[in-house]
Amino acid sequence: MQGPADAGTRSVVHEVAHEVVRAADLRALRTEVVNWVRGTAEASGQPAEPALTERLEDVATAFYEALTNVVDHAYPEGAGPVHVTARLSVTGTPWLEIAVSDRGGWRPPPADPGHRGRGLLLLSGLTDGHDLQHEREGTRVRLWWHRSP
Repeated sequence: MQGPADAGTRSVVHEVAHEVVRAADLRALRTEVVNWVRGTAEASGQPAEPALTERLEDVATAFYEALTNVVDHAYPEGAGPVHVTARLSVTGTPWLEIAVSDRGGWRPPPADPGHRGRGLLLLSGLTDGHDLQHEREGTRVRLWWHRSP
């Protein structure tokens, strides 16, 4: 985990695994994770937490983009397994990390993506950082937020 970790920081982890995820499942999965972030941040009662909750629209959009890429790129047939892990600090400086992992293949972007192919640019604008790891067993996208808007 990159980012600040204050003394006494306590993290809460939320994990979601689906053996088969389809495009029709993505909205509900996004809503579940964003509601968990909101509820956990509000329940912490920490004064610094609004800095993160004010960015929930960014969180929702970036997370949805990562999920959409799983369906579009990892599973060209339209469905496959996905694992989501969200970690949220609940004390000290707020931070959030969401990792989306699949077990599909990596398809390189086409030479002419047309109106598509701007996902990583979108993630750069909506998060404080992200990384992408391609391995034989799948792809993992990590998104994180560490500072106020």
